[in-house]
This record gives sequence, C-alpha cells and structure tokens, in this order.
Amino acid sequence: MSIKVVIVGGGTGGHLFPGIAVAQEFRERHGAEVVFLTTPKPVTIRILEEYQLKWEGVSSRAVKGMGLFSRMRAWAGVPGHVWAARQRLKHLKPDLVLGMGGHASGPVGVAAWTLGISLVIHEQNAIPGLTNRLLGRLARRVFLSFPDEAGYFPPDRTSWTGNPIRREFFGPAPPRPESPFTVMVMGGSQGAHHLNVEVLKALPLLKDHRERLYFLHLTGEADLELVQNGYTQTGFAAEVASFTPEVAAWMKRAHLLVCRAGAGTLAELTALGRAALLIPYPFAANNHQEMNARFLEKAGAAEVILNKDFTGELLAGRIEQFLAQPQLLRQMEAASRALAKPDAAREIVTGCLKLLKD
Repeated sequence: MSIKVVIVGGGTGGHLFPGIAVAQEFRERHGAEVVFLTTPKPVTIRILEEYQLKWEGVSSRAVKGMGLFSRMRAWAGVPGHVWAARQRLKHLKPDLVLGMGGHASGPVGVAAWTLGISLVIHEQNAIPGLTNRLLGRLARRVFLSFPDEAGYFPPDRTSWTGNPIRREFFGPAPPRPESPFTVMVMGGSQGAHHLNVEVLKALPLLKDHRERLYFLHLTGEADLELVQNGYTQTGFAAEVASFTPEVAAWMKRAHLLVCRAGAGTLAELTALGRAALLIPYPFAANNHQEMNARFLEKAGAAEVILNKDFTGELLAGRIEQFLAQPQLLRQMEAASRALAKPDAAREIVTGCLKLLKD
C-alpha cells in the first residue's frame, strides 16, 4: 500500500527528532512518501535536509507563555492559520497527518480533521501541552511517551509506545573501559548556563580524582569559551563543544549523564541504558520536565535534582559516591535499560497503517 504522510513538528528538537525517527520508519520500511510541515527555522530546515526529508513551511504562533495582548493576537490568528493549513493539505492530499506537538501542530491538525483526513498525534511529555490536549479530542489515535496516569486522553484511543528515537541510538552500546569514569554534561539544544557554571564549580572539589575522570560537555553557543577555559585551568581532561551531531556516540562513551529532562533525551539515555542525574528545566510548560524525570527516578534509573538545588558541591559528592560504589551505577543502568522502548517508531507506524486499513 503506497501512502502519503504529513508529519507536523519542529520548532524545537523535542518535536523534530521524534518526527524524523517516524519518518525514517515510514519511508524506509514501507516506501511511504513523507512531507514535514514545520515552522521554517534555519536549524530545522538544515536538519531535515541532512536526513533528506521533504518539507514545507507553515505559519503559527505560540499561545501559552505570553502576555495577554500577545495571546489575544495569537488566538485571533488561528482561523487564518487553519485556513492556510487546509489549502496546504488540499494540495498535498495526504492519507494521514501525524502531529508531534508544538504550536504548529494545532492549525494543521484541525485542518486535517475538517477535511476528513486521518489525524493521529504523539505526545512526548508526561504532562501534555495545550496543542495536544486540544487535538486529543479530534485525533483517531494518540501515541504516548509516558503512561497517561492522569487520564488526559481517551483510553480506548491511546497507546503507550515510548518516544521515537533516531537509528543511531539503536542497539547495545559497546563496552566502556571502567577508567576513566566519563561524565557527559548537556543542557539541551540551547545549552544551560546554570548547569555549565555549577559543573565548573565541582572541578576543584574533585581534584583528588582528576586522573580517574573524563568529561564530555555540550555547552550551547553562549558558554563554549567559559567552559573550555574552566577545564583547562583546573587540568581536567575533557572534550567540549557547543553542539555535536554525534550525541549518540558521546552517550555511548559516558558512564553518567548530567542533563535536563526533555523527553527525547530520556528516551535516548534509556535506549542506551545510561544512568543520569536529571536537572529539569524549571520553566518548562506545565513543569513537564520534572514529571518526565520523576518517572525515571521512580524506576531507579536516575536521580532528580531541582535546578535551585543543583550545585557544584552536590555534583562533586555524587560523582565521588559513584566512584566509591560502582554497584550503584550498575543498578541505575539496569533500571534504565528496563525502561527502554526502542521500537517506538515502529509501533507508531504499525498503528497508523492499521488505522488506514480499518
């Protein structure tokens, strides 16, 4: 069955990369034609073109997290965005529209529903965003990264598939040498200044373990020079970059991750069976990063440290604990592997194809 699929996502890596994983599954295993509809940011377009995916730009505005006047303007623009999305879908004639969350999914999802095109959505986070909560009432299927314990979506249309991850995270990670103990630090696609600063504060406290430690540190653009200088001045061995396309390769080398708690990051680290100290981004909508992180912590795969509590002294203490008690790390890694859902993209595509056959 030759089908055409429109995937709506982008804006942030959290909505874009899971969509890419599903697109790869649709295209390579089922020969589907896939078109991304996305807000045309340069970084988004560059990534889609690297994966050789077709794309078209759509207009939309975020509604949540703005002042009253901006919210009113955003809501006033919704009918126009829906109309434009209808015209785009009439031209593309897809069999299915998959919304990956984010404000761009809203108008396209509503347009698909009004045109009678099969609409499905995927929610990355433990607490769904406004767009998906609204589209969940219209969608024929809802795929979830986390169990819907609060009942945001109709249970008869919901499947817990996990969060789709790219192919480079598939398969077991190669064995790591026990020494040096490798710590990977990353703050998401934009970096995280607070994480960067506190990690540097931990280094002098870890000087007695300098020969046993190695750091992989993704800083974001703003703090690259600051962090590079911090490692140089304290004499710690480290690889420091503002960004790397080799995140999977870096994760495979790490013993411990120190990172934010975006759904994509958590899916990737569990796929590789990595232990983590999770510092949720405190301003995430609906506090969803903390809820994501608590799911891993409850399973024993991670420790959650709130942003306000994360200090260099605390980090140094945790690293020393793992050095002294390596069995703690092994227990967390086993719990992490048990949470992995590496077949999420395949399950989503299978569910979509079944929907089209019914």
